[in-house]
This record gives sequence, structure tokens and C-alpha cells, in this order.
Amino acid sequence: MLVPMMSMMSMMSLPSDLFPILVGMTMGQTQEDAAMMGIVFHFVPSIIIGIIFGAVISVSKLSLKSFKKGISMGIVTGIISFAVIFLPMMMNVLPPTMLQLMQMMNPGAPQDMIMQQLQSMQPMLLAGSLISHIIYGIVLGSITYVIVRKSQKTMKTSLE
Repeated sequence: MLVPMMSMMSMMSLPSDLFPILVGMTMGQTQEDAAMMGIVFHFVPSIIIGIIFGAVISVSKLSLKSFKKGISMGIVTGIISFAVIFLPMMMNVLPPTMLQLMQMMNPGAPQDMIMQQLQSMQPMLLAGSLISHIIYGIVLGSITYVIVRKSQKTMKTSLE
């Protein structure tokens, strides 16, 4: 789901790989090496969320009995991941790195001007990130539903 985030960054006239760079730099990487590490650190929670999603839908009351339920459960999962993982990072972990990176991009700018720019971008970043997490949830729920239905049909056929 990095593609929607990268597109949003481009629309804001920011480098498209800004988010992976921010995450990588937060993990102690140099700016040059940060993007790959940021992508890896972004995929690890996504995989864990997918595994948890699979465990949750294996409970009979929460099983995916329809495509609509798959999408709705996926959207809920996307919103929860946004609230539990992304928001705390965006509010607590990333701002110092964002400030540092923006100072490197514009070395002559005063710090208060950069802080003002960061604050003015925050609503758009949050909205774009929420949309990206909802898209992640839709993809997760729809693909999982298709896989579950296909495996159920395969099991049913093999039992006959």
C-alpha cells in the first residue's frame, strides 16, 4: 500500500519515497540507505496484521461468509492499524526525523518556518494515510475472502 502513499507525496510536491526514507531514518539509517529499510519495516507490520486477520476470521462468528463481510472486516482492520500503529508513529516518532529531513532539503529555512510547513501538511498526510489504510483493508478483505472461498470449495470437492 505504499503506492497510494507515494502518489500522495508526489501530489504534495514531496519526494515520492519520503515515507520509507522517514521510517528508515527513524530506525537509524542514513538518508541514502533509509528507503529500503523503511520499506522492510513497513511490510513487517502489514504481514503481522494479515496473520492476525486470518486468525480472527477463523473464529466461526467472524468468518467471511460474504464478499461484503470480507471487505467490511478488512476496512475495520485497516482503520485499526491506522489508529494503533500509524497514528502513534506519526504523532510521536516521525516528527523529529521529518524536521531533520526538511532542514536538509532546505538548509537556509528557519526552523519555525519548517515547523509551520509540517503542521500545515499534517491534515493531508493523515487523510491520505487513512485512505491508504482503508485501501489496504479492502485489498486484504477481498483477497482473503476469495482465498477462503476457493479453499472451502477445494476441501468440499476433495471430500466428495
